[in-house]
Amino acid sequence: MNTAPVVSVIVPAFNASRWIGVSLDSARAQTLRDIEIIVVDDGSVDDTPEVVAELAKRDPRVRIIRQENAGVGAARNTGILAARGEFIATLDADDLWNPTKLERQVQRIGQCGERTAMVYCWYKTVDEDGDELASHFPFTVEGEARRAIILRNFLGNASVPLFRAKALQQTGLYLTRKEQGGVQGCEDWDLSIRISEAWEIGVVPEVLVSYRQSDSCMSMGAASMTESFRLVMDRARRRNSDLPLVLFRWAEGHFQSYLVSKSYGSRDYRSCLAAVARAIGCDPVMILNWSLHRMTIKSLMWLVSGKRRSHPRRERRRAEPNAAGNPLPPDKSLLGRVQERRWMRVVEEKN
Repeated sequence: MNTAPVVSVIVPAFNASRWIGVSLDSARAQTLRDIEIIVVDDGSVDDTPEVVAELAKRDPRVRIIRQENAGVGAARNTGILAARGEFIATLDADDLWNPTKLERQVQRIGQCGERTAMVYCWYKTVDEDGDELASHFPFTVEGEARRAIILRNFLGNASVPLFRAKALQQTGLYLTRKEQGGVQGCEDWDLSIRISEAWEIGVVPEVLVSYRQSDSCMSMGAASMTESFRLVMDRARRRNSDLPLVLFRWAEGHFQSYLVSKSYGSRDYRSCLAAVARAIGCDPVMILNWSLHRMTIKSLMWLVSGKRRSHPRRERRRAEPNAAGNPLPPDKSLLGRVQERRWMRVVEEKN
């Protein structure tokens, strides 16, 4: 490849041989063909490098960089520093892209103009077999989004955004595991916040990413995620001292309620109970969340019984915007109404 590609795709990989082949196939199948795919092998001890090498033989757009294990943030940074594209998109080694994902995002960022540095899209979660678990709330925030992205990481995961490379040069790259004191998990949220502090964002209102959920995925590690979250929010608070402290408390309450369901789903009942306590402690309105009550009771029962039971497959669910276009789920409960009012107030406030 003698000319710079439009998009550089960065794929961090650590012991990812189970899914990296299909993930790279989803990148190689993009309708936007002018791309490079940089896989950063982060010290894998399985046959991840061999899988990537085989694909590279068939597709010259694929190349691999190997390094000692340093964590997902450092791996993404290695790839970004080696990238030549005008735009950067990261793809985790177990996630999947719709074929039009990059084309639609590049088109949208061009429509939004030079002040837009990041474009996101919608996503769905899938299980280990690739079967859909849920389509997630279709957020539609665009333009100035500093307050909204602090309150809630509406991008959802690191395989969603497309960045302008020059914006990353100005704002800095991902936090590394070392910079987070040995934990990781919220470095993608940190980068999105920093981008939103200085730039505008855009959205492609289509489900273009499949976000894989398994017991081994990083987002299941409640303790590491909590420490990473707090470090990210401490940094954001120092940079955004003009914002009210309550915004950060609401953010942690929502984040901890997310960890409740993650811990419960992976049958880590002690972490589930700890996250319930943190969620309510940060935002007392979370006591109105009956789902937290249900998971608390069941976690206590299973801890007392000493059994770790398998949970039935979750039913598929979809959420549509309400009549006002607000992307929160159609929840008519008291908690739902409170959260909807909060969200709309925060979104409507400008930087």
